[in-house]
Amino acid sequence: MFKFVTAISKRTIFFIVLVLFWASSIPVNAQETPSFSVEFDYKDEITYNHPNYVEQLPDGSILACRVGFREPAVVQITPAGIETVLFKGIQASCAKLLPSGNVLIADSGAPGKPFTPRVLEVTPNGSIVWEYSLQSLSSSPRYVERLQNGNILITLPHKIIEIAKDKRVVWSYGWGRPVKPDTHGYLADPVQVTRLENGNTLIVDRGTTNGTVFEITPKKDIVWQFGSFAGACPYTADNTGEQDAANAAAENPPRVFCPTGALRLPDGNTLIADRANLLLVKIDSTGAILKKMSWKEGISGLSVMNQWMVRPQIDDSVIIPCTLTSSRSLIRIIKFNN
Repeated sequence: MFKFVTAISKRTIFFIVLVLFWASSIPVNAQETPSFSVEFDYKDEITYNHPNYVEQLPDGSILACRVGFREPAVVQITPAGIETVLFKGIQASCAKLLPSGNVLIADSGAPGKPFTPRVLEVTPNGSIVWEYSLQSLSSSPRYVERLQNGNILITLPHKIIEIAKDKRVVWSYGWGRPVKPDTHGYLADPVQVTRLENGNTLIVDRGTTNGTVFEITPKKDIVWQFGSFAGACPYTADNTGEQDAANAAAENPPRVFCPTGALRLPDGNTLIADRANLLLVKIDSTGAILKKMSWKEGISGLSVMNQWMVRPQIDDSVIIPCTLTSSRSLIRIIKFNN
């Protein structure tokens, strides 16, 4: 019996050694690798304001709108972490770098009198060269972009307007006030509107419950829609809504919980950042899902209190402005591997 056990033990030991030798000979790049990489990571020690809206510039730096009760500003942050204030004293909801080097800013109208929301263009030294004022804080702009024809497309709480350089409204969508969800032109909580190369308009509506992303023609007909306004919408990373998302998967149209940004790709597909589910979703020209990429692991280990205007980028990456439970801020760019 002892000899039999000894023989079995020798064989077992030999097999284990062989397996360990084989495993150690596997090239490192053939082993399992993360499905994403962190391309930009900036942690701010400031606790009194937060990066509500951010976008990456061609040189790799970050344009950020810092909002809060003290020292709000539009700032630029280099990959090395060097920060430059471009325009201060403004609670900006969006800032876009123009080809001229000027910055187009959507100003919510705070802080301080006259509490006038506006869209303004400023030079690199902070001088205002163009300004468009809105009537009240209920019309605070959420997002803004300069079109190829020179017009300005402005996202308002319940309406989208396109204005010419002389400030005439030349196109609009929505009612400018709350209406019933089944009303044509209904907007619940639009946060981003972009004009596409085909002349259509891509709308990201975060919704008061669930949100939706849809494309409309210049005549305001809906081409396709991803998501619906029905159901409950969690707003923080603490509640990912995974069970609701699973229940909604078979719905037509499918539900998207809190979309905060969308991007039309050169191949005609669209990337959507769903903040509540921590998902970057790629859909085709009909709104069908092609791919889902989760950034949940990309922020694991962080004590995230809130994520702000998370936005997709063209290289299958997502830019995430966060506030941590320490009230400090983090801006992280996560790129998903193919």
